Amino acid sequence: YYAHPEFGENAALIQDWGNVVENPRNGLFGSVIIGPKGSQYRDPVTGEDLAMKSAWRTDVIVDQSVPGNGNRKNYRSFALMFQDEDNQMGTSFMPYIQKTAGITGVNYKSEPTDYRVSKGCEYSEVLTCVKAGAEPVTPTIAAHVGDPVVVHVLGAFSEQIQLFSISGHEWKHEPYMAGADLVSTMEFGGAEVINAWLHGGAGGPNGIPGDYLWLNQRPSYLDAGQWGMLRVLDRGNKAILPLEPAAPATERAEEQVPSIATPAVSKADVVR
Repeated sequence: YYAHPEFGENAALIQDWGNVVENPRNGLFGSVIIGPKGSQYRDPVTGEDLAMKSAWRTDVIVDQSVPGNGNRKNYRSFALMFQDEDNQMGTSFMPYIQKTAGITGVNYKSEPTDYRVSKGCEYSEVLTCVKAGAEPVTPTIAAHVGDPVVVHVLGAFSEQIQLFSISGHEWKHEPYMAGADLVSTMEFGGAEVINAWLHGGAGGPNGIPGDYLWLNQRPSYLDAGQWGMLRVLDRGNKAILPLEPAAPATERAEEQVPSIATPAVSKADVVR
């Protein structure tokens, strides 16, 4: 593949069109994520080099010596590929359909609310209940508070129009357009792509750590399992690697000004 400079830092779908109806529906799809020229790609937990591997999450380490990258910062990149095949949901006949049919997932996984209820979760807290596990099987996005983050949302295969949202966060409707409106929910369909650069980074402009939800805002698809977590960690949390290297302790110690002991002098000690 050739990433033309005019295309910029973007995302594109890979689909098998040997049978355009059956094959993508059955999961024959992927994505190409384009980063800044000369960048390195690593696993955010292990630090493993991902340059020649496939992964839905990666830390992008920008080479600032490359022309045009001088002011760029390292960032965290995530790809969420949505898949569904129900072509009757939302159609105008009675009674309205409540449950989706067929495959529904994100990155080949789903966390249906019915499953969590069967594990003892109350429906009022079904997305936060831990009886079904500490976190859902769908991708958990993790970043330190303030980290630059981009979430690439891809309509890998869809018979519907969907609504992507991240609680407590916004992004530009057009990421590379000056003055573009900020949105917190965005529509997408089959073969469409959203490049959501989180405004203010992980935790938003106020830098609030905690667990947030990414989700499909259409209730039937949320119930079918198209949701997951954005976990914003404190800066010192070592569950993931920091984007920027921390200054060594020896350097910090050298910056400290040593204290100088001075003898105390009382009025009685003053020589007249």
